[in-house]
Amino acid sequence: MRSYTSAVHVIPMGLELDRVLGGLKEFPTNHVVLLYGKDARSPIEIKARHNGERVKELISATIDVEEMVLDIFDFYSATRSLKELFSELGNRGGEVFVNLSTGNRIITSAALLAAFMTRSHPYYVQPERYSIPEDQEVLSHGVSSVMEIPSVTIMGPSKQQEEVLKVIGRLGGTARHETSLIPHLEMVKGFFKPRKDDESKRSYLARNRAHLSRTLRSLESDRYITLTKKGRFVNVSLTETGMLFSGPPEKVPS
Repeated sequence: MRSYTSAVHVIPMGLELDRVLGGLKEFPTNHVVLLYGKDARSPIEIKARHNGERVKELISATIDVEEMVLDIFDFYSATRSLKELFSELGNRGGEVFVNLSTGNRIITSAALLAAFMTRSHPYYVQPERYSIPEDQEVLSHGVSSVMEIPSVTIMGPSKQQEEVLKVIGRLGGTARHETSLIPHLEMVKGFFKPRKDDESKRSYLARNRAHLSRTLRSLESDRYITLTKKGRFVNVSLTETGMLFSGPPEKVPS
């Protein structure tokens, strides 16, 4: 078993209990985040939260337990939420372990992608056996093995492309026209080359617009943004994929 100085487990809760405890046993920790869906009245979610209470009863004497609610049926929303969560937990100094064997297919896929994007540690707990009782509640029993899944580097946007996505994200996901991004990107160190001594302001601005235009066309080609012509201007909007790399929007003071 690999040893880590600090670890936190993120566990989507569902119909499984043994596989939750099996992962915690394989990778010891003192901090757990249990994930639940939004619909607290659905039969599966009722069972998931019941299992969460059982987990807390069994581990809370030695392990701190946090709980988080997210949309487990929206892949993009769940991926964004989990990416932010994994990044935040990683910034606290711990290794993030993600149990992929306890949630539905959408949250499992989102958790795997978010883990790859943040260099977290996804793992899968194989049960000893499966069964389908009459009440359809328990589908597996015991733990046969725990497998940590190898990390994969996500080939996302380039550093400069990601800076553009982050600026659009801070603006709420949409810019009314391309050139409105320039003042924000001028604040990003290294995005535009410095103005030359013998270069006119007009030429400098034209060079910046051309550089931004090429970057936006590349982002559109990779489906991170959509460009929509509106009169004399071209609107810029993030796609769902682009939002994964844009970060949270700026909070507007109330």
